[in-house]
Amino acid sequence: MLKKQESLAFRKWSNWDELELRHLKYAIAVTQKQGFTNAAAYLEIDQGFLSKQIKLLEKKIGFQLFDRHQRPLKLTDAGNEFLQEASQILNQVERAIELGQRLSRGEKGRLNIGINTSIANSKLPDILRAFHEKFPDVELVLQELASYEQIDKLQSQQLDLGFFHLHNIQNSNDDVLSFMPVLQETLVIVLPENHRFARRTSISLAALANEQFILPPHNLLYNLRNQINVLCMDAGFKPKVRQEAAWISTVLSLVAGGMGISLLPANVQNLQRNGVVYRSIEGESPVLEIVAVWRSDNVSIILKNFLEVISNLA
Repeated sequence: MLKKQESLAFRKWSNWDELELRHLKYAIAVTQKQGFTNAAAYLEIDQGFLSKQIKLLEKKIGFQLFDRHQRPLKLTDAGNEFLQEASQILNQVERAIELGQRLSRGEKGRLNIGINTSIANSKLPDILRAFHEKFPDVELVLQELASYEQIDKLQSQQLDLGFFHLHNIQNSNDDVLSFMPVLQETLVIVLPENHRFARRTSISLAALANEQFILPPHNLLYNLRNQINVLCMDAGFKPKVRQEAAWISTVLSLVAGGMGISLLPANVQNLQRNGVVYRSIEGESPVLEIVAVWRSDNVSIILKNFLEVISNLA
């Protein structure tokens, strides 16, 4: 007797995995349109075919959905409960498909980005604004990091994208990293507003030979510091460094306080700091190129979309 009951139970539920979503859609349409005729017209299928599909569904689930003796057509109690649950299932499937499609288009998700002061003070606001206009539901996680930290995190796949100066990637000897030019900038001279050279529009580096300098430290910004040193050496002197400071805001504060002058990337001019003025270097000044850097094996569609935004703004 027990075996017979087990067999009946198995037959009762054995066909549930053969259900098709379209059958649920058909049954819900019959309910919403209050009959087979209107439902068939709405679904743009033959009424006889629709009736057969509903009977096939009822056979698979083991109970009738509709009381066909009632006019207008009514749901059975079992049919009413079943189609309420089925409607939720179809809504969930629709949401799941929509979410999957949005993810596949890069319209939703997350991108980890490393930035430095140069990009933050120049093109980053335009890039962020343009990207958010196209992809408002993508979360951008920005981390302000030194170039060497960004390279380490790119290599360990903790960052999707980094912004820093080109010479840093050229020194890394990493074949897996790709880059795209974003911005070119020169160096500018930063002076206290009451400095004797403040009235000039441009200044030769040789004229700064006896000045006290506020410069970034070797250990944190080696490449920038090295370029400044080389530039000064070419002008015939070694800079006299009175103070080192890693943060641009700190450098500007020290210059404003009259502790010395500085040489910084031109993007610093976007910072409105009382007490300092910016002047051009006479003659040729080295060009610093800011690049966007990513792993060439990163197949993220969000990354691809972000790079397209950068390219369009270049």
